[in-house]
Amino acid sequence: MVHRKYASLACSGVMVAALATGAWAAGAAGAQAAPFVDPLDASAVLYRNAAERPLMSVSRAGKRLVAVGMRGLIVTSDDEGKTWTQTASPVRSDLLASCFPSAREGWAVGHDGVILHTADGGRTWARQFDGRMAAKALIDDYRARIAAGQTNLQPYLDQLTLNYKAGPSLPLLGVWFKDTQHGIAVGPFGLAIATGDGGKTWMPALELVDNPGFLHLQGIGEAAGEVFIAGERGTVFRLDRGSGTFRAVPTGYAGSLFGVAGHDEALIAYGLKGTLYRSADHGASWTRIDSPLHGLVTSAVYVPERHAFVLVTAAGEIAIADSDARRVALVKGGRPVPATGVQPVSSDELVLTGLDGVRAVELP
Repeated sequence: MVHRKYASLACSGVMVAALATGAWAAGAAGAQAAPFVDPLDASAVLYRNAAERPLMSVSRAGKRLVAVGMRGLIVTSDDEGKTWTQTASPVRSDLLASCFPSAREGWAVGHDGVILHTADGGRTWARQFDGRMAAKALIDDYRARIAAGQTNLQPYLDQLTLNYKAGPSLPLLGVWFKDTQHGIAVGPFGLAIATGDGGKTWMPALELVDNPGFLHLQGIGEAAGEVFIAGERGTVFRLDRGSGTFRAVPTGYAGSLFGVAGHDEALIAYGLKGTLYRSADHGASWTRIDSPLHGLVTSAVYVPERHAFVLVTAAGEIAIADSDARRVALVKGGRPVPATGVQPVSSDELVLTGLDGVRAVELP
């Protein structure tokens, strides 16, 4: 059962990652077969053209840009995306997302449950956690808490046991840190893990998300002072800071959502087939937006200097939405390239990650 459901995930929640994996495999076809090496046991290969290889997301570490991608690839830029330098990575697992709560401290997550940490703004990285550790540590944690009397945790233990029955490969799809000590990472089948000591230890946190059906948790991030998890079946989970739990807010959409972006007066949740939803009350309720997009919306960002949202898709589309998120227009021109992440570097220039690497794009 786990294998069938996980296969469907590769066609939806992490479709872009699956495409990139396929592109890499196609490029490797015909090459002499090499002995299998577990991605957790090998460092990332160093490339001359690292910035032209598949990258999955880009984030900002102070003035530095950091992009992460397939086969453990990490590249950084100190000149607003004009030039990029590859950074050594301790794994070859595909990296999908990163978060920097400060200019120096940051985390990257991805396949095989891997969590990497940097304490110098992305110049060097160390592995803090992975699926092998998770398969034991998370289950042992719940077992100990249940034995101590927290019997309400039994369904979460059962789900974790099922998750890791097929091995340690379950990915982490998103990560968010409140500060350099407190963070949470999320993934498929309701997976949520948390740290309160800067990643020295990670604990299961499935019970902190109002998700009895163990829906896939596709991404996590902060927008307009609120923290959101985007999930399956059109569900947005909003952090209730008083209780420390994420409350489910249905949008009315039946498909998957992948993230939330915005500012104090308007938020956009984005998903499959160009689907966009808008909230004007900090995520308490959502209404659908007419969208000209057709591809899976992989990333969105609000650009304050431009008073506009920028959205990108796996079909290579770029769109701009006005400040109140009511009107969305396609940006025309240029060669469509599947995009996986977006980061503004000025009011009229963006850095995009995608299957062809990282590139700068000027907005009209």
